[in-house]
Amino acid sequence: MPGSLRKRWLASAMLAAILLGGCDVLSQIEIVTVTPGAAPPTTAAAANATPGGLPDMPVKPTPKQITFEGCPPEGDGGDPALNMLKNRVDEGDYVPVNFDAIAQLPWPTTIERRDRKNWPEAEAAEVARYEGIPVVVEGFLYNTRSQGPESPNCHGADAEHSDWHIWMVKNAGDDRTASIVVETTPRVRAQHPGWTVQKMNEAENDGLAVRISGWLMLDPEHPDQVGKTRGTIWEIHPVMKIELNDGGQWVLLDDIP
Repeated sequence: MPGSLRKRWLASAMLAAILLGGCDVLSQIEIVTVTPGAAPPTTAAAANATPGGLPDMPVKPTPKQITFEGCPPEGDGGDPALNMLKNRVDEGDYVPVNFDAIAQLPWPTTIERRDRKNWPEAEAAEVARYEGIPVVVEGFLYNTRSQGPESPNCHGADAEHSDWHIWMVKNAGDDRTASIVVETTPRVRAQHPGWTVQKMNEAENDGLAVRISGWLMLDPEHPDQVGKTRGTIWEIHPVMKIELNDGGQWVLLDDIP
């Protein structure tokens, strides 16, 4: 099959199976066969959702946070409430939704560039209706890069202590003006040593579809970038699971050498 990532993964998996005298290694690699273009597999949490849309989820999972290498969940500045959402580390029962369900989700403009403690009650409730839903969305990669120092990460300057900003687009070849920004965090990546920016950018170059699982969150800090470097201030943040599709198979990014 085409694609440098696919070739590397297959070669590594086959070699491991031969050396260990069987297929045990291959059987332990999480691979899901799907029909190209089909919707993601359903989950129990999607029971009350419009197909492909965001569900009605009045009670959402309580975020779990940890102190990471001396940096508390609230970070060291900025908006502590926003930082705590960015720094959650819990997995969820991810609800399959269409790209447009997030890309076209509105938000109240009165909360833009305001700390959450200063949000009007009605607008805060409007955001809370959808924020914190565990979602899984399919699309394509536009670009992945490590950001610089930010308050959620206590202004860590090196790549290990910075978020990745990932631009996900609906169709291969789309530009990022209509993208959804999805972000990995140092706290989550510490549990996924197989995640690398190089792998993500190789997947983009190979035109592989991506499936992102994580937490829906509104970041009010970038409304000026809508229509320029992003299509919405709704994000998937943090990203908890990354899968790539090649030839109808979803493969965890962790399992690609």
